[in-house]
Amino acid sequence: MTANKQEKANRLLDAMVAHFQETLDPDRLDGWLEAELDFLLEQAGGLTLNEVVSADQVLTTARKYAVSTELGGGIPELVGEMVDRLYHHGIQEERRVGDVVDEATVTALVDKALEIPLSRRGIGWLSRNPVLLAVLAGGTQLGLKTWFHQGVPESVRALLGRRVPARWRASLELRLQDWLQERLAALLADPWLYSDDNLDALRDLVLVAWQDFAERPLRDLRDLLDSEDIQELFVIGYDFWLDFRHGDYFATLLDTGVTAFFDKYGESTLRELIDEVGLTRDQLLDDALRFGPPAVRVLRERGVLDAWLRRQFEPFFAKPETLAILEGD
Repeated sequence: MTANKQEKANRLLDAMVAHFQETLDPDRLDGWLEAELDFLLEQAGGLTLNEVVSADQVLTTARKYAVSTELGGGIPELVGEMVDRLYHHGIQEERRVGDVVDEATVTALVDKALEIPLSRRGIGWLSRNPVLLAVLAGGTQLGLKTWFHQGVPESVRALLGRRVPARWRASLELRLQDWLQERLAALLADPWLYSDDNLDALRDLVLVAWQDFAERPLRDLRDLLDSEDIQELFVIGYDFWLDFRHGDYFATLLDTGVTAFFDKYGESTLRELIDEVGLTRDQLLDDALRFGPPAVRVLRERGVLDAWLRRQFEPFFAKPETLAILEGD
């Protein structure tokens, strides 16, 4: 009797596996995927985010991958290969810079930069920064010295060199630098510099410069950055990220972001959340039909689908309770 029950269970198992194999036939999978997607979307309308997952669960997962997980060394190498290929192939086109970034975007960015208080305060902070003032004064002084050497006749410079002692010239240079720092500080701190008229003039100057730059072909960017420069910039940013993610400040930002997300969407249904993100049923179905049938076809051809189905159902048909039901039949 036991052998008979097991044989019947095996036949039922084969029939169930065959049923699912038929249901998941790649050539007839479209209707099943559409029906299952509609079912899931309907159920998603009755489940809230907080019912399915908690903020603590998301925080734990986010910390694991953003903070604790050590990223493999293949990422910089992969990015380097991608940058190199994009640089040598994608940038060879005759497209203009303006075809990639339109003037409306640049105008909006410039207007916003000149509008926000941070810009003016930032310039004011720079006007009080001694290091910046020293750099600007030094650059101005270097320009004056260059002009002196190029614009003053050699005979006049030689005469001044003989008549003016070296210590006087050194003292004069120090006094000139101090004077330039004072004047630059006064200029940068002058509210007149940030008046609406001057800012409008600065805006027009930036946009005129952009219009000229926008007419250049993308390949001209090679003169500004080569492939190695871009890769090195990425490595610098990547190294910064590796250090930054271990700090308390990043952890605080991460926790605050996840908490804010759940405060806003925790009581929303999953369907509302999907709609809020901007995903539509047609988009989801299109992706399912694009990836589903080819993947299932490979799984069927390799025997993976059959093996997976049997792993799921064999324990059920081997249970005494199931065999008892079959014996009753």
